[in-house]
Amino acid sequence: MKKTLSLLLLLFTAVTVLSACGTNKAGAMDKFVIAYLPSESNDSAAKLNKDFEDSLSEAIGLPVESYKATSYNAAIEAIKNGKADMATFGPFSYIVAVDRAKVEPIVGISLPSMANAPASVIIVPKDSEIQSIAELKGKTIGFVDPVSTTGHLFPKSMIVDEMGIDPEELETSFFSSIQFAGKHDTAILGVVKGQYDAAGVSGMYPAMLAAKGLIEEDSYRVIAESGPLNATPMGIRSTVPEETKTKVKDFLLSYDNPEYFENLFGMADAKFVEVSDSDFDNIRDVAKKLNLSTEELLK
Repeated sequence: MKKTLSLLLLLFTAVTVLSACGTNKAGAMDKFVIAYLPSESNDSAAKLNKDFEDSLSEAIGLPVESYKATSYNAAIEAIKNGKADMATFGPFSYIVAVDRAKVEPIVGISLPSMANAPASVIIVPKDSEIQSIAELKGKTIGFVDPVSTTGHLFPKSMIVDEMGIDPEELETSFFSSIQFAGKHDTAILGVVKGQYDAAGVSGMYPAMLAAKGLIEEDSYRVIAESGPLNATPMGIRSTVPEETKTKVKDFLLSYDNPEYFENLFGMADAKFVEVSDSDFDNIRDVAKKLNLSTEELLK
C-alpha cells in the first residue's frame, strides 16, 4: 500500500511539473504586437512604421506586428485582453490604460520644439463671429475622443476654468451639442467644413494639416490655448516578460530616425526619453477636477 501511494505521489508530482512547464511555454511570447491609435495616416507614416517595426523585431528577437485601433478604448481593451503589447498614448488615455489594463510606462516621447507651445487649442472657422470661450455658449463643439488629453481633457479644462462653471453644466447646458470626431484631423476638418462651431484639438495639428495642404492656412482661427505638455507616454502591457521589456526600452531610448519622428509627430527633434508613472499625476488631478473617472469613460 505504501509503495502504491509513493508511486501515485511521484506520478502526481511529475504531472504537476510537466503541466507547469507547459504553462510557461504556452505563456511565452511568440510575437510582439503594437496597437496604433487613431490619428492622421498616410503612406509615408505606414512605411516608417514598418521600418520601425522591423528594427524593433531585430532588437528583441521576436516578430513584430501592428494594427490600427479604431479608438483609444479599443487599444486599451486589446492590451487588457493580451491582443496587443504596446501603444503610444496621450497622457490621459495612458492613465485610463493604467487603471483598466495595468499598462506600465516604457518610455515617453519628448517634443523639444513644443516645450513652450500650447498642447491644446480651441479653433473656430476663419469667418466665425466667435472670439472667445464665453461666446461658445449655445454652440456646437467637436472633441477628439473621450480619453484624448489634447483633444478633450485640456480643452474642457480651459473652458471650465475660464467660465468658472461646474463640469456637469458644461456637459448638460453650456453647448448645444458635443461630438467626438475620433481623430484630430477629423475634428479640424469638421470646423473648416462647418460641421462644428468650434473644436478642441492638439496644438500642433492645425499647422501640420496646413503644411501638408489638407487645409488652408487661414481656414481657422485659434481662440484659446492651453499650457505646454511634457512627454507623451508609450505604454507596455505589464505582463510582458521583463527581459523583453528591457530590450524594448533599450531599443526605443537608442532609436534615432529624424524622418520617423518628423512624419509621425511633426517634429524632427522628437525623441524617446525616460518617464515614470508619477510624471502623469498632474493629468490625474485635472481628470479629477473634471469628474472624469476611468470607469465612466470605459463603459
